[in-house]
Amino acid sequence: NRGNAYRDKGEFDQAIQDFDKAIELNPDLAEAYINRGNAYRDKGEFDQAIQDCSKAIELKPDLAGAYINRGNAYSDKSEFDQAIQDFNKAIELKPDYAEAYYNLGVTYGNKGDFEQAIQDFDKAIELKPDYAEAYNNRGNAYSDKGEFDQAIQDYNEAIKLKPDYAEAYNNRGNAYSDKSEFDQAIQDYNKAIELNPDLAGAYFNRGCTWLHLGEWEKARADLTTAKDMRVDIADFFRADHKSVADFEREYGLELPKDIAAMLTGETV
Repeated sequence: NRGNAYRDKGEFDQAIQDFDKAIELNPDLAEAYINRGNAYRDKGEFDQAIQDCSKAIELKPDLAGAYINRGNAYSDKSEFDQAIQDFNKAIELKPDYAEAYYNLGVTYGNKGDFEQAIQDFDKAIELKPDYAEAYNNRGNAYSDKGEFDQAIQDYNEAIKLKPDYAEAYNNRGNAYSDKSEFDQAIQDYNKAIELNPDLAGAYFNRGCTWLHLGEWEKARADLTTAKDMRVDIADFFRADHKSVADFEREYGLELPKDIAAMLTGETV
């Protein structure tokens, strides 16, 4: 309908107005509440999205998709246990719901329960063997566990299923970097950026990999690009390496002062 067409174009307020009208004409139409909830979620208004999904569930308690959408909104709010309840309810209503298992996997991954995440991605892939996103995210879970070879296998499969999957190339680059296979990592980051020049994290990751290779100019350029794209490069670097001093000590490097300052958030 027209509301969904507006939503597809990113015109969320216009979409919401159309869904308002649909609800005014038919207040018992659960799907209209779901559609409006999706538009609110697109706008980042997660509480309003949850309210609309809850209304859809009240009108149509066996609507598995409403639980999925509400679970996604809870997950956006980092209310992971509530999200998991909703995804499980969706599976109870529709046991072959691959997307529900996928969303469970993502949510358990966000909670740091990587074993459970892998089990849920396994189930999603069993139900939908061409589920590229499930392979990619299972790869992330393996990577978070330090099982980089297994992660790379999953990223390979994701890329085979979806050759333009920039995020999978980026993630595979991270796994190669974690294995100290820096040249292979650079190739993957190059491909990710070629496929999606707006993928800010790939510039940051490639910049950090150039550091390992002593390519200061290239590192400086990529880190500057990532920063210009609003990546908090100092925060990202701390998450990966604690501090510049730790990084230098661990890898036997001495970074140029201006790059070290960029990665600590200081000015020189």
